[in-house]
Amino acid sequence: MIDRVDRFVMLDDVQFIRREWKNRNRVRKDRRSIETKWLTVPLHRKSQRNTRICDAEIDEGSDWRQKHRDSLRQVYGKAPHFADVEGVLDGVNGDGRTLGDLNAALLQGFCCYLGIETELVRSSEMHVEGRKTEKLANLCTKIGAGFYLANNGSAAYLDPRCFSSRGIEWAFQDYRHPTYLQITGGEELPFLPYLSVVDLISNHGQHSLEILRQGRS
Repeated sequence: MIDRVDRFVMLDDVQFIRREWKNRNRVRKDRRSIETKWLTVPLHRKSQRNTRICDAEIDEGSDWRQKHRDSLRQVYGKAPHFADVEGVLDGVNGDGRTLGDLNAALLQGFCCYLGIETELVRSSEMHVEGRKTEKLANLCTKIGAGFYLANNGSAAYLDPRCFSSRGIEWAFQDYRHPTYLQITGGEELPFLPYLSVVDLISNHGQHSLEILRQGRS
């Protein structure tokens, strides 16, 4: 989605919701597994309820960063381009007291590696009011956007009238997950979809953006 737009707004001034994707993502469970597991960024208990993503404080009570790095190395250490992933993580490993800060740093780091030059901005720095579609439309108006690319998951609440009343066109992304080779130690693995971009880069390095673009409808 970031690769398809001129400006991408990270919606980080909305409430953090547990058990969604804001502080976790999936990777292969182990080097040859056909199952997945979650890598989760721990948050202070007080940040898990009624807290905006930009204010949700990361719990540094354990060395979770090193544990995640060790877990990724165990799963992808023998993938052909895992060193590229480690290079990106080296650049952002200590970034962020809050979940919003960390997510912004990770997105910027991986976009830079992939060659995606889209401008990234944070909604928490734009001070735009509204709820659901109204907020999205107000953000578009704030940055002068004439077109909004919507995540298909927003279909449950998206109200097209909020965009049309402002003269803003919109469409759903309708992304189709591409299939790509997943490898460890030269061995082809059963394909697992919907994993972190870490999986794609570990397997295909600088060719990853070309593969991502194959999913455009």
